[in-house]
Amino acid sequence: MGEWLRHWLDTGTRLRPRTWVGYAEHIDRYLIPHLGGVLLGELTPGRVRQAFDAISCHTTPAGDRLSPATVQRVRATLRAALNAAVRERLLSSNPARGLRLDSGQAARPVVWTDQAVAEWRHGGVRPAVAVWTVEQTRQFLDFASDHRLYALFHLVVMTGLRRGEVVGLRWEDVDLVKGTVRIARQLQSNRGGLVELAPKSAASRRMLALDHTTTGVLRRHQWRQQKEAQARGQEWDPREFVFTGARGGPLAPERLSRLFRKLNDESGLPPVRLHDLRHGAATLALAAGVELKVVQAMLGHASIVLTADTYSSVLPEVAHEAAERTAWLVLRDAGRTGRHTRRRGGRRGLVLVPPRSHPGPTGVTPSLR
Repeated sequence: MGEWLRHWLDTGTRLRPRTWVGYAEHIDRYLIPHLGGVLLGELTPGRVRQAFDAISCHTTPAGDRLSPATVQRVRATLRAALNAAVRERLLSSNPARGLRLDSGQAARPVVWTDQAVAEWRHGGVRPAVAVWTVEQTRQFLDFASDHRLYALFHLVVMTGLRRGEVVGLRWEDVDLVKGTVRIARQLQSNRGGLVELAPKSAASRRMLALDHTTTGVLRRHQWRQQKEAQARGQEWDPREFVFTGARGGPLAPERLSRLFRKLNDESGLPPVRLHDLRHGAATLALAAGVELKVVQAMLGHASIVLTADTYSSVLPEVAHEAAERTAWLVLRDAGRTGRHTRRRGGRRGLVLVPPRSHPGPTGVTPSLR
């Protein structure tokens, strides 16, 4: 099994770099330790079940037990490798095909409310996927405002670009006159180097509209990048990457993630991942009243169902306002009819009316904190 898994991985020429890295991690960390010594032709569903019972007990570097979603992804890797063995007629059927595991539903974004922040500060408790509030997002942008890559973080916060998309952005994709950004490629690490790839899916190829502030931020970033090139004795190339390292080379996605973690720690704000800025952009857009279909297009999701399932939770203040508006809609007619109404037979009875102090919808967007 070990030899076949490595052969399958090494001959997977059509695999995207991140997919290849994920498969390699699953094979080295989980599959070979538990199945590597088993002969391919002797692999049975029972042996696969035993292996995954053991894999499910693994722990992460942080000491947490592997999530069901991670175990599901390891199984997907094994099934893909064994399907290839079936196509090569090394197996008559896939022994992992009928394996049942716990549901591996992805964690949904949770907002860093005051209560969540307090629990994190006192006990280190943190959600698997968390997003900042409006005020926390503003605090981070203020903190990073003097950093040479401030424009990158600003752009991700406002548009929800994926990590590979933002580091793969070239100036030819940006129209500072019309205020648009075209997502036409992404940059990924591949076996020690960087490669440019097509977007993740057809839906990921998209055109994003920029607000005036973000356009201005990108203008200032371009001016600063031109000055950096001059300081290095180089001529600025308008076809180069929008965001680069200090020496002008492309910015590796993993390096960007490390930089963001460092800035997050230094800011004193509750921890989020770089990818969580994407979740935050979607959540804040929905909080601002942007339609779900527009948010789907902004994120490059192929299905609106994925967008709705992922971002079903909203900021608490928005949820409270929705509850107040619903209550007012239901109770306002009762208030118009008065506190008493005549029943059959001439008897008068009481009906519920909203409190006189209830303001109803104000039409004013609440301050989100």
